Amino acid sequence: MQTIETPKRKYFTKQQKLKILEELKTGGMTVTSLARQRGIHPITLYSWKRTMTQDKPENQPDYQEILSENEKLKKELENYKKAIGELAVDKQILKVANDVLKKSVREQKLKSRKKSSKK
Repeated sequence: MQTIETPKRKYFTKQQKLKILEELKTGGMTVTSLARQRGIHPITLYSWKRTMTQDKPENQPDYQEILSENEKLKKELENYKKAIGELAVDKQILKVANDVLKKSVREQKLKSRKKSSKK
């Protein structure tokens, strides 16, 4: 009886897969020629390409979008700080005005009491 040797299955890490896909992009090779060179089936390369491009948005955030959002939030925070500062000044002015009015009301009451006591 003859035994048939089956080739052992090759396992590739994510870094190795990315390296092979990068070679596909920059090497100017066709998928089939690269697959033959590496001993991989061309469909395997296509599936790696599909899965790696699907993973890319999750693994690599869009830095331009994050930076623009950060600038927008900084401007918004600056506007809020200005508004809070203006409100604090308004509050201080109202407090002083309230104290002045209370003092004038007290003085008028004292004057009216003095006038009523003289009679």
